[in-house]
Amino acid sequence: MNQLLNNLKFHKPFFKLNTAQIEILKDPVDFYVNLHKGIKNAQKRIVWSTLYIGNGNMEEFLIESLSNQQRRFEQLRISLLMDYYRGTRRDKKNHQTPIDHYLYLRMQNLYSNNMKLGLMRHPFLPQFANMLEESAAREIFNVHHMKWYIFDNRVILTGANLQEQYFINRQDRYMVFHEANELADYLDDAQSALLQHAYYVDFDSNSKFDPLRAQPFKRQQYFKEFHQTWKIFKFSYKEAAEIKSDDEEYQEQQQEKVQKQEEDNDNNIKQEQEQEEELSKEEMLQFYERDLIVEQKIQERKEQAKLILNKSFNKGDVQNIINRLEKALYKDEERELDEGEECTVLITLHIPYLQTDEDKLVFMKILENLDQFTSVTLASGYMNFTKTIINFVNNCKTDIKFITASPGANGFHKAGKAKSFIPILYRYFELDIDKPIFEYKRNGWTFHTKGFWAELQDGSTMTIIGSSNYAVRSEKRDNEIQAYIFTQCPMFKQDLKKEQNYLLNYAEKITKEEIIKDNEIKINWKIKLLSKIFKSMM
Repeated sequence: MNQLLNNLKFHKPFFKLNTAQIEILKDPVDFYVNLHKGIKNAQKRIVWSTLYIGNGNMEEFLIESLSNQQRRFEQLRISLLMDYYRGTRRDKKNHQTPIDHYLYLRMQNLYSNNMKLGLMRHPFLPQFANMLEESAAREIFNVHHMKWYIFDNRVILTGANLQEQYFINRQDRYMVFHEANELADYLDDAQSALLQHAYYVDFDSNSKFDPLRAQPFKRQQYFKEFHQTWKIFKFSYKEAAEIKSDDEEYQEQQQEKVQKQEEDNDNNIKQEQEQEEELSKEEMLQFYERDLIVEQKIQERKEQAKLILNKSFNKGDVQNIINRLEKALYKDEERELDEGEECTVLITLHIPYLQTDEDKLVFMKILENLDQFTSVTLASGYMNFTKTIINFVNNCKTDIKFITASPGANGFHKAGKAKSFIPILYRYFELDIDKPIFEYKRNGWTFHTKGFWAELQDGSTMTIIGSSNYAVRSEKRDNEIQAYIFTQCPMFKQDLKKEQNYLLNYAEKITKEEIIKDNEIKINWKIKLLSKIFKSMM
């Protein structure tokens, strides 16, 4: 492991954590419950980066909880970052966009100045892309695919979006990093930098917001200062802190900020005291009535979420899920954080149009050192690897296996006639691999999992969790984030093994011969032609 880490010294920062700080979640419900748990415990910041937020009742329940928490803690800062095109795509059924949630938050809360919403959009797309209003075709060119969910110093890294299916029956990977202060600060800073260069939403809170007609986006300078913004992260987090502390000008600025903040706090306290004295009984009643309405809405959304769960689970399972949710909302849990062993976490950001290809460089180093591993498992919901990855894995002597979605568990299964060929294309791409492939098949479920598990010759273990599918478009088009975790902890190694086995329990091995002879999923000349046309977009 040490030799491998030495080969990765060119990339920083590295974060040192205890494996007991990392909690591996099993299924979509665990993910949903931990989102609610994170909201309930957050008092300083909630920072989310995602592709989009859905418009279903379970998402509404989540937003109601978010709204209620900010009403409880005035200083709570909420920062949301999502993809521009996916965020403005209008739902065909209810005609809403994901941004409508943000409008709701702004309208419901008194402290809306503490909220920001940024929309990431490729700066160099052709003009005709803008003509495809509200069409999913716009997302072919690039999407903001990074996913992190921060609640104070708790971080959830996953490949899942904030949409109903990802809470019920779309399998992904999920890790919660507890009390990970430095990691949370780093990703928070990353989001702040991206927000400086993203489109952001601004509107009159008294008027109905329509993002496509009102066009409230204030265009920022396109990322010209991005690398300058991030130059401090060429160093490790601690080295960066030391450099800052040596900078006299920085210290003076910090002192001025502290003094100003203290003065502002004193003024705020005086204003609050004056306002409390002036507040009439009638106004107090109105305030509590409004708070009660929010609580009632949460209860309503909870009941609606329960109805949705009933469609995918039996009554016993639903009650168990509700009990877990109630526990997350109303009971505090303490986690022992000193029972594990040290681990090293390396974060990579990947933004192709900024020539920021950290993940490509680091993952290539991993592939170059595959001979140091005794076993490797690589999962991708959309398996369309680059030629470089294919050559490395096919020519490697290490024991490697792959887990991917069967055509019936592909996210585009039943997505409509125009997209019906996509699952077959991904099945066709499986023929490029000469190693064992396992297809995920679970009735009523889709497979969105991506990740890398490996055991090294010295007995240590590593895993990669994040948003990348290791596909062609992951490298060429989309914005991605990955976390590389290295440790010698036997308990964490066992937990990773359980995670793999849980996925493999619903997977079946398939051979090239079976793929070619499959009469239901036929690979004909049309599929081969389409694969050449669309490979770079998948």
